[in-house]
Amino acid sequence: MNGGRPEIEGAATSHADRAPEPVPSPRAGLASLDEGWTPPHRRRISKTSHILAAGLRRQILSGELEVGRRLPAEAELTTTLEVSRDTLREALRILESQSLIEIRRGRGGGAVVRRPGLDSVGRYVALLLQVRHATLADLEEARLVIEPPAAAQFALACDQERLDRLVALHDAERGAAGDALSFATAVAIFDQAVTELSGNLSVGVVAGVLRHIYAGQVYTAVGTADRSTAERFARRVVIAHNGFLEAARRRDGALAAEAWSDYLDSAGRLMVSRSRSRRPIDVVPMWRAQVEQAGGESSRRVATAVATEIRSRIADGRLHDGERLPPLAELTQEFGLSLPTLREALRILEMELLLELRPGDRGGAIVRYPSSRVAAQLAGTVFEARGTTLADFSRAVRMVEPAVMELTAARIDADQLQALRALEAEMAEAVEDTPRFMKLFRNAVMVAFAGTRNPALAVIAQMLQWVKVGIGPAVSIGATSLPWVTTTNRNAHAKFAELVTALADHDPARAASTWAECLEASAPFFDTSDLGRRLVVDLIE
Repeated sequence: MNGGRPEIEGAATSHADRAPEPVPSPRAGLASLDEGWTPPHRRRISKTSHILAAGLRRQILSGELEVGRRLPAEAELTTTLEVSRDTLREALRILESQSLIEIRRGRGGGAVVRRPGLDSVGRYVALLLQVRHATLADLEEARLVIEPPAAAQFALACDQERLDRLVALHDAERGAAGDALSFATAVAIFDQAVTELSGNLSVGVVAGVLRHIYAGQVYTAVGTADRSTAERFARRVVIAHNGFLEAARRRDGALAAEAWSDYLDSAGRLMVSRSRSRRPIDVVPMWRAQVEQAGGESSRRVATAVATEIRSRIADGRLHDGERLPPLAELTQEFGLSLPTLREALRILEMELLLELRPGDRGGAIVRYPSSRVAAQLAGTVFEARGTTLADFSRAVRMVEPAVMELTAARIDADQLQALRALEAEMAEAVEDTPRFMKLFRNAVMVAFAGTRNPALAVIAQMLQWVKVGIGPAVSIGATSLPWVTTTNRNAHAKFAELVTALADHDPARAASTWAECLEASAPFFDTSDLGRRLVVDLIE
């Protein structure tokens, strides 16, 4: 474990055969090396590199280390922190895999602090959903769950500045309609702006991880269609976005949600037939188009192209989890590039947690399939970096989850219902034990979400669960001291019991409304307490 956090899979190589290094002392000597920079506080956990990475991570996410700041040189860091070069490099690799630093090569290079963005998370989730054979229909359904409530919030909170920004993006997508890649990118930017400007940071993150995938499907639809079909699709998207803007101008939330739902539905029908929408998504064409658009013949560009090709082979099933790549000599010959450039390509994939690079005769590059766990951790880092508060996260849950329960009611099976009934009975006995009650409540929610049978929604549930589990201890401690918490637990249990009945009756509308009421029962705690105003990064340990 890494400071109370799950370890990032494949982020670091093993050094189990070495004697453990002493835990570095938390001293402030680096201030003399780089003005204002001090070594992070580190918990005593099993691996020194993870201790160091955990402390640096917190300093970056809290803003103590600003974006763009260069860390001291490697020699200075190893001396001041009293760690070996291998340990330091391993810690930095962990941070780079989490998009918290960028390792720049050459003169003037080094480790530079960066702000985690959605692009890397979106690319990872896109690959995860493709290897799990998620379909465009799954993606459309997930977007219909998440985005219409955010569109309604945008319209209700819309001011002239936000409206002007969206109008400018709308003009940009109209101007890009003649080029498939530019148009797909412009549409994704417009859609993401709606969720990010809705007033809820958490919804913006959740929607953003699906943006990359959907942009790929737009690119494929426009880029492979005949000219008249591509023009018709682009025209329909532009018209639909214009309809949403009209609803936003009127500050009409219900109309905005309806317009956005109509946009998603009509765009999906125009992109592919209903039969094709059941085929697995394919994000590879857009990856390749992005590499081609980058142009140039630099070694970095060539390395990126090779990394894209290997990633594509994972996506389409030509490379399997645990499979060893061919020796370096064979790969350099296949791709026609130098050994240093190939190593850079493999390092890109290592940072994306898709390869594990092992030293020695039995080493090499081992393929690692993407997982929900890593996707949730990467998205969680973005939650933290964006300054998300617990109250903001709670509001996002209340926006998204009722619609998920609506789908569950239509699809849940007998085994899942039996599991929910057992958990509901345990919750009834735990209303005065808040930590246990909250744990049972979270477990029950995950069982219910599994009933959607939608891979895209399952990944979203994992991301929300990552935050819930991380903040669980802090919330339990804060809630236990409040005089009305037992009453709140009883109310939540009563509503959950009603939910189980609605699910058993396969009544989607009643399941959605009951779950909304259940979440509202705990809303005062998150919306009005001091805990609700705290940042997620300060609550996750």
